[in-house]
Amino acid sequence: MRRPICLLIGCFLSLGLGLMNCGGAWARNLALVIGNDSYANVTSLQKATSDAQSIGDELEKLGYVVRRAENVDQRGFSRALVAFNADIQPGDRALFFYAGHGFEIDGTNYLLPTDVPAAQANQEDLIRDASFPVGRIIDGIRQRGAGVAILVLDACRDNPFAGNFTRSAALGRGLARVDAPEGVFVLMSAGAKQEALDRLSDQDGNPNSVFTRSFLAELAKPGQTLVEIAKRTQVDVRALAASVGHDQTPAYYDQVIGDVVLSDAGAQAGSQPAVIQPSGNTGPNIKTELNITGQVQAGAGVRIGAGTKIGPGVVIGNKDARMAVLDPANPPANDPAKSLNLQQGGTATGSQLALLQPDSKLGDKAQPGTSQSLARAPIASFMRSNAGWTVTISLPEPATALAYRVGNAGEFKETGLLDVLDQRTGARMPNPSFALSPRAPAGVIEVRYRTADGTDVGPFPIRFDPDVALFQNQRQNLEQIAGSWVEFRDFNGTLVYFTTLLSYRCAITEVRYGLNGAPPLTRFDLPACNTKDPFSIPNNAKIYLKVPANTKSISVQLTWRDGSQSEVNTVERD
Repeated sequence: MRRPICLLIGCFLSLGLGLMNCGGAWARNLALVIGNDSYANVTSLQKATSDAQSIGDELEKLGYVVRRAENVDQRGFSRALVAFNADIQPGDRALFFYAGHGFEIDGTNYLLPTDVPAAQANQEDLIRDASFPVGRIIDGIRQRGAGVAILVLDACRDNPFAGNFTRSAALGRGLARVDAPEGVFVLMSAGAKQEALDRLSDQDGNPNSVFTRSFLAELAKPGQTLVEIAKRTQVDVRALAASVGHDQTPAYYDQVIGDVVLSDAGAQAGSQPAVIQPSGNTGPNIKTELNITGQVQAGAGVRIGAGTKIGPGVVIGNKDARMAVLDPANPPANDPAKSLNLQQGGTATGSQLALLQPDSKLGDKAQPGTSQSLARAPIASFMRSNAGWTVTISLPEPATALAYRVGNAGEFKETGLLDVLDQRTGARMPNPSFALSPRAPAGVIEVRYRTADGTDVGPFPIRFDPDVALFQNQRQNLEQIAGSWVEFRDFNGTLVYFTTLLSYRCAITEVRYGLNGAPPLTRFDLPACNTKDPFSIPNNAKIYLKVPANTKSISVQLTWRDGSQSEVNTVERD
């Protein structure tokens, strides 16, 4: 028997106070917040990401270091959990919040990533294999030695496998009870056999679900214990649901020893260890949303594996990145040319994906579709400067001329010749580079070249997306100058400058740092990426951090715009 789950699991300690763990060190408040709305194969949701954002914002106000992820597929979900568990040290308070689809199969509750496959009766294994058991998440946190394990799951919005099901009426579906171990508090967003309302009606403009809006209101009130918050949330949610004729009453199970205060307005100023933060918020981090199946890498040309599907919500630099599988450079799936789709180069080359068309003029040496023809496809790399784009073409064989055009119509323009002789041809080498406007839109660039025997080869279409190319170019630059990401300076105290990272921020989603060997958990906010002038730094941007005089080193870790993370980079003070 399978049933959707609707539960909120939590175990909190005082968020307003810094507490000592058993080893004498300060216990930290850590959180991972995930919201999934954009599902590729099952019904999408409307308020899960908004709920996650609101919970994350409130937890930060209460002193939590919050990792955030939105619309994550199975790989992204797993990466987020691994990174979160790696943050946890013995005695820490670790909170996990999830809003999105959940499902119960034979008493086990599963959280669904955005690429969970559609499933029918007797296909439960499809869900099990693609999803994340709640018990495994709890075990992962506890195995790291967390003093308090915190899970918050709002996962019973509707039945994701029920076709045109709407949330306007309960269908008597139940949920699996969570037998939490000692130290865990379980708060369900709805009781057994109840559905948790996403909204009161189609006209309900509140950005949060019925449960989350009530829970947030109580969470913000100082001095309440967790049980008091749970009971008052019960009252609020029950009344709201009853106003539209719906039966929903949150249930809770308390396995925490003693009273737990979530927010204490009476906390003394010196009761919590100081955390060095930038003085002022320089702007929001840029969200990266990934909703994919198969193998997709945004960056070095958008690598496409067999059977890859890019679903809704793939965003790079606030732009839809479905260009990786759409025309004009990529034909429909039933086009014979689809088999000629190949990756040109790799992450080290900064190449874009080239696609050979069946009518490419390859001369007498090779025929379209053969391995020889594939080997002769050129590689394009893109470099952004303040003046615009420079496109550099790498050819597979000696050439006497190179030409290009933007789009698939119009005249080809030759790049000209260099004052350099090619010893292979005895003629001047063609200029491998040409310029594009800084405002050049996404599209296709076609290139062709002439061999030493006078044969014209091509045209070869190469996809160009300025946002993807900018990300790839800036990431490459940062990876090559890892030792210069930040810089120590002594001026009216000890300062750490983040100027380099601000200059290349269009490749970065998030920056986190730690001092004197501490793990990089504290966030340094960056201004938003300006694709029209990507290297400029706003006048009001915070570019440095004041740190204690005894700081000897700073560890920095970046989250790239494609969702992956850099290695931890430690910069020593001279």
